[in-house]
Amino acid sequence: MTPKHTRRQVLKQGAVAGGATGLTALAGCTSFIGGASGTVKVGSKQFTEQELLGYMAYESLKANTDVKVVNEVGLGGTTTNFRAVKNDEIDLYWEYTGTAWATLPPKHDKVITDPKKIYNKVDKEFNKQHSLDFLQRAPFNNTYVLTANPDWVEKTGVKTISDFAEYVNNGNTDFTVVLNAEFEKRPDGWPGLAKHYGFDDVRSKLNVKNVSSGLTYQTVGQGDAQVGVGFNTNPKIIKFDLVVLKDDKKFFPVYNPAPLVRQDTLNSNPSIKKPLNAIGPKLSTDQIRNLNKQVSIDGADAQKVAREFLKNEGLI
Repeated sequence: MTPKHTRRQVLKQGAVAGGATGLTALAGCTSFIGGASGTVKVGSKQFTEQELLGYMAYESLKANTDVKVVNEVGLGGTTTNFRAVKNDEIDLYWEYTGTAWATLPPKHDKVITDPKKIYNKVDKEFNKQHSLDFLQRAPFNNTYVLTANPDWVEKTGVKTISDFAEYVNNGNTDFTVVLNAEFEKRPDGWPGLAKHYGFDDVRSKLNVKNVSSGLTYQTVGQGDAQVGVGFNTNPKIIKFDLVVLKDDKKFFPVYNPAPLVRQDTLNSNPSIKKPLNAIGPKLSTDQIRNLNKQVSIDGADAQKVAREFLKNEGLI
């Protein structure tokens, strides 16, 4: 008996096979709607934030254009989505500028911390090398951050990483920092941060403990540690009322998401550009944290949350 395969399984298998051969806005408004249309397949990566972004694109295109929109949200990881969009298996997905710069070909080691600069570079590069266009980016930045217990912040006055460096350089090292094992050892993680901010000489005096990435927020929030590493858009920052220490000397790279779209698709379906461009500017850090919380902590459906967000912002 011939086994049945879903379209998503076929796409994933195609992406893996491709790796072997190389590189591998108003409700009811018609202001976005264009003329003749085709089919647009919307992909995404497989975690909450990406699924929300994918569904925002999917729902906005359904509501504001005449194209047939195919749902491939949750297709796979970075490599799977990138190969799929390159191979015309999907037409778009949201990619982070920092990921495009450092992880996808041609890959770069240099860290860029200016949002506009890195966006312009990857947009130009992907346009030329991959026939892909980055559309309007969102202002939120899903990068590493140092989070702190609010009571500790109130006690110490530490609100930026420069404040943190000054605090520990003044001999205040009797507190706990929680990091995952990878971040503690990576040169672009804890060691690089200490050198960049000038507290490398006292780093060994700090009480650093390893915990899993998912537990750092809880550990800091409950006061079992005072400072920990996290990701800027993680909803546990809200859940545990954590303070994000400002990266005032800009050490961490920038990860702004933007729709990454095939040029052929844009040329064939020009009506999709305006509704896609309208989404990103509405997404602040506070907005995406709250949306992530609704799904990953409160248990809401990602597609419904995405649709409700678009309605509230007047985009559908």
